[in-house]
Parts: sequence; C-alpha cells; structure tokens
Amino acid sequence: MRIAVLASEFPVLSETPFLNQITGLVRRGHDVAIFAERPQPGVSFHPDVDRLGLAARYPISLPSTGRWPAAARILAAQDRAERRILLRTLDPLRFWRRAWTLEEFSRAASFLPAVRYDACYAAFGQDGLRALRLQRSGALTGALAVAFRGADITKFVAIRGTRVYRGLFRRARLLLPVCDAFARRLLALGAPPERVVVHRTGIDLSRWPWQDRRHHGPASLRLLTVGRLVEKKGIGYVLEAVRRLQDAGLSVEYELAGEGPLRQRLEADARRLGMEQRVRFLGWQSQEQVRQALDRADLLVAASVTAGNADEEGIPNVLKEAMAVGVPVVSTRHGGIPELVEDGVSGVLVAERDPEALAAQLAELAAHPERRGELAAAGRARVERDYDIERLNDRLVTLFAGLSRTAGVP
Repeated sequence: MRIAVLASEFPVLSETPFLNQITGLVRRGHDVAIFAERPQPGVSFHPDVDRLGLAARYPISLPSTGRWPAAARILAAQDRAERRILLRTLDPLRFWRRAWTLEEFSRAASFLPAVRYDACYAAFGQDGLRALRLQRSGALTGALAVAFRGADITKFVAIRGTRVYRGLFRRARLLLPVCDAFARRLLALGAPPERVVVHRTGIDLSRWPWQDRRHHGPASLRLLTVGRLVEKKGIGYVLEAVRRLQDAGLSVEYELAGEGPLRQRLEADARRLGMEQRVRFLGWQSQEQVRQALDRADLLVAASVTAGNADEEGIPNVLKEAMAVGVPVVSTRHGGIPELVEDGVSGVLVAERDPEALAAQLAELAAHPERRGELAAAGRARVERDYDIERLNDRLVTLFAGLSRTAGVP
C-alpha cells in the first residue's frame, strides 16, 4: 500500500509509539510518505529514522516579504491539474484566513507533485483536521484514518469546543483512539460508533527483555519516574509521598528521567521538602539510558493526573516498558491506565492527587519484596498479551487495507 502520514512534528522522538507504527509499516514493505508541519526541535533523530531511510517533507516556507510573488512563481511551475489545487487554497470561502495568509497554499504545495495514496494516516486529531483541508483542496488523496492519543481528545477539545471534530467525524473513515477511555470520549462527542476502533500502541518486546531482579530489603526502596516534567505527570505528588516515606524511616531514592517546563519548580519543591539528597533529576534520557534507569529501580511510579488545562494521559508507554522488563508499576486511576494495570494483579493503582495513599502503597511494597515479584510477572504477561508492537502493527496493516478497499466510499 501507499500510505501518507501526517504529523505535527517528525521524527517525534517523544512519541515512540507512533514512530514504532511508522517503522512497522515500512518493514512490512509499504510505501510510506511522511508529511510534518515542522521538525521536532532540540532532539536527535531516532536511530530507526536513519536505519530505515525515513525522511519527512515540511510545508514550503514562503518569505515574510514578497509572499504573493513567491506564490505566483510556484503556481507557474506546476502543471494544469496542480495549479487548480493551489488556486483552490486561495479561495476565502473554502479556507477563510488561511487563504489570505497563504498558509493552506504552502501546505498544499508541499504535497506536490500529487500522488494517489491508498490511505492517509493522521497521527493526532489536529493532524486529521489538517488532512481534511488538504483533501478539500485536492492536494491529498486516500481514505483517512485518525489516531487520538491524549491532549488531542482532552485539552484541545476543552480549548476549541465539543464541535471541533464534527467535520472530521463525517469524513474520516476510521477513528483510532489508543484506549477505551478515549473511545468513550469520541462517542460522547458524536463520533459514529461504527468508525471508532480502539487501536492500542505497543512496544518492541525484543528491546525490553524480561529480567529477574534482586529486591532490596524492606528498609530500602529505589523509585523511578520517566516522562516530561509537566503537570499531568503528577510528579509533585510523588515528591510528597517520598517525603512521607523518608519521615517513616525508609531509605528511599527517587530518580526522574525527563525534561520539561516544571523542572525548576520541582527542584525547588525537592529542596523545600528537604529531599535534595534523595532526588535526582536526570534530564532527557535516551532509550538505552531509560533501560539502565529501570535496571536500577525497584518500582516505576507514574502518578498521572488531569491537568488544570484538561490535558490527560492515554496509557503512558513507559508503564509498558517497565512491566516488560520486570519492574513493578505504581500508578493512578487515570485515563486508560486501568486498562493496562489491573490493580493488585499486574501493578498497583491509587487515586489521583493522593500522596498519602501513594506513600502507603509504596511502603507496603517496600515491606514485601516477594509481592513485587508477583506483580512483575503478571505485568510482563499482560504486556505480552495485549501490547506486542508486532501483533499490533499487523492489525494496523489490516485496518489500512480495509480503508484502501473502501477509499471511494463517501
């Protein structure tokens, strides 16, 4: 199949599940073209991007001055069919301000020469909206599938309103939320039930092999959190829980792998709580460095919360990675997390924003190392059953093949 992929950024190093899908399609012999709004700033390309020869096309950048003459030169260089596409983007009745600013013109120009695709895959809900506009101009073909992964179905809807995806619901052939919780949100917004298919994001189990672990004694605990330092990660509540453990006489160490806008505030919180010697901020970590951090950890803690701007998690990928390698997880009843972590079986769940309950569960697991081993074994089994990227990518191909067969259906 020939598949067009639309993403806000590429190589989306912070979105490994999405990158795993793209590389999976390429390895299965499909012709994948990636169209991104911009390169992801401040990161190196993932090794798979170079290894598989992946590249991305970005919208043509018109100069800030003389933009209309530059657009005229681009128009003159196209054949008749492509000129019709670009001229449509200048129609204010179709594209409103995007016509006057040439925003849609430059985006459509990056898709030329026009290619017929069997399927078009939008990485997030907002990318689906961009795909719709490109299809309206004729710059993009192919039946549209749209993934919904987190902020696009929570924060974005809170900002733009509950009708923001109505047009997308009418035109997209497949809506792919990453968890049941997001599927329910789509249905509540009016998505056609027959087009909503939960498609989970997985991990490469060969890169996250199981390891038997020695557990430290009941008076010692090593904790790890991996993720961006933003409100929805709930890291402040973990710091409060760690302080409670320290006050109870437990020897506890806490490492945080990740960067983000809250780093300075969280570092100040650690100092205020008198824990600067027990808390280590590691900064951004490569996949190999995350694996090494997991090797050092007794427990992975992901205290996710609904942020003040309505941003929520789906199912954090690091939970799957920790469960795969045998590190028990402690998390919250948030978003799609309970779909992965069965409380008391494959991990432990507490309520959001409850550092007291979090500390109590961490202390209980510190006191009973044998319990951690039971949770770890069940966690690996759960990930193998439902989150193996190879099985999930085979299913994604099947879904896209169905799209290509119905591409002409309105």
